[in-house]
Amino acid sequence: APSVFRFRVSVIELLSNWGVVDFKQSIRSYLETRDMNTTLLFTTPNFTQLPVLTQEWEYNGFKLYSYTPNEQVGVSNQPVVVHLHGGGGIMFSPKYFESTIRYLADKYKIKFIVPDYPKSPEVVFPTAHDICVNAVKYVFENSEMFSVDPKRVSLSGDSFGGNAVLYVAFKWRELDYYKKYDPLHKLILIYPLVQLVNLELDSYKQEVNQRIITQESISIITSLIIKGDLDLNELVRNSSLPLMSQYYQQRQTAVPELLPKLDWEPSQSMVDKYSHYADTVLDPYASFLFQTDFSHLPPTLLINAGYDILLSEGLLLKQRMEESGVDVEHHVAEKMFHAYLGLARPGAVFTSTLRGFDKLGTFLKKHTQ
Repeated sequence: APSVFRFRVSVIELLSNWGVVDFKQSIRSYLETRDMNTTLLFTTPNFTQLPVLTQEWEYNGFKLYSYTPNEQVGVSNQPVVVHLHGGGGIMFSPKYFESTIRYLADKYKIKFIVPDYPKSPEVVFPTAHDICVNAVKYVFENSEMFSVDPKRVSLSGDSFGGNAVLYVAFKWRELDYYKKYDPLHKLILIYPLVQLVNLELDSYKQEVNQRIITQESISIITSLIIKGDLDLNELVRNSSLPLMSQYYQQRQTAVPELLPKLDWEPSQSMVDKYSHYADTVLDPYASFLFQTDFSHLPPTLLINAGYDILLSEGLLLKQRMEESGVDVEHHVAEKMFHAYLGLARPGAVFTSTLRGFDKLGTFLKKHTQ
């Protein structure tokens, strides 16, 4: 649809201003508007020239890229991180994040595999998520080809990719893949999108957080990935879509801090029109804070940004996981914003981004030896 195309273009135009050519000035201007006290380094390497072997593969008609540090080429039974990239489920590909992945692979000497998946509105939930499950299965089924140890396959994901990581992890349990293959080794969730029902949580209300992604962009993204058009945009934005679901009362009672009780009743015609989509956003495989048991999840690194509308749900996720006994290591980059770990570009990078990388690398080294 033209409106969907325009939305994609507007986001890409915003991010293109952070490309290699204008990156330094764009970030400086951004910091000035946010009154943030952080530091840029302008001596970073050209990440495309790092000693990392990049290979392109295909699985079920989709691209998959592997990034192997030169020292690890030819080594069998390596640990590996399968990274599911962000972009709201509507844009980008593994190539957009290649600088960051190459940097991590080289610095921490660990192999990464990054699959592509179809984007909305061409597909709707859960198609992309199920293809991510298939991509992870493909890595396990071809572990010898990839020279990886099936007992040390970890998952990472940023933003929408974090949502997909949780989907894979819960499906891994539900479908008994942990028995057929091996359990997932570790999870890394980077400012994940973990709920689609409440766009009025505290972090959504802070003006300082409304820069990279906004309440409006999340409502558009949700409408696109759930229905494939913008018809749900207003209902998602004002957090009223869940009222159309048969599961509303049950979910509201179970997790009232996420789903406040609303004081109006939708008409039957609205229920008839939107109930399917309302059921979807309340699905615990789309909004993971409705899951009742996280105890099967492996040790998890959770990274949030302090100036991010997704911070509140990240804190709720940490609480729910810890209540289930999951080993969670949590970090909040207090003065950083959504997507800050994806902004590793030749010539300029945030020191906070490098510190985030170090936390990620330390976690991986601790758990993959």
